[in-house]
Amino acid sequence: MKKHLVALVIFAIAGSAQALTLKEKKQFADWQAYLKDGSQSYVKTVKEKCGFEIPVTLDEKFTTPFMEKNANAASYCDTPRSTLSSMCGDATAKNEITKKVKKITCKLGKPDEATFKFSGTELVFTVGV
Repeated sequence: MKKHLVALVIFAIAGSAQALTLKEKKQFADWQAYLKDGSQSYVKTVKEKCGFEIPVTLDEKFTTPFMEKNANAASYCDTPRSTLSSMCGDATAKNEITKKVKKITCKLGKPDEATFKFSGTELVFTVGV
């Protein structure tokens, strides 16, 4: 019985350490909305210049470290879409982007990390603050 209780307490503590506060949940929701709203992010620009939408998703893990640094995770995560929209001004680049990039996923990395890699047609941007 004690083993089960200890395991349950450890699980509860570990789970609560990962849970977002209400303020963090609201901030994360605001960042997600920003990345979908063409009037605030590069949704409209990339569609106009590249001819299709490139959705950007970000990991919930961004919330706490970015809020602690007073940084905007959505702005960081929208940077690749901004760059791609600029590159679509070149016909050769536009052709390659159209074939190779269907989605951008933004993952939390180590402090000051900024790396890109492809996973199929998903461009994975790992960034830290």
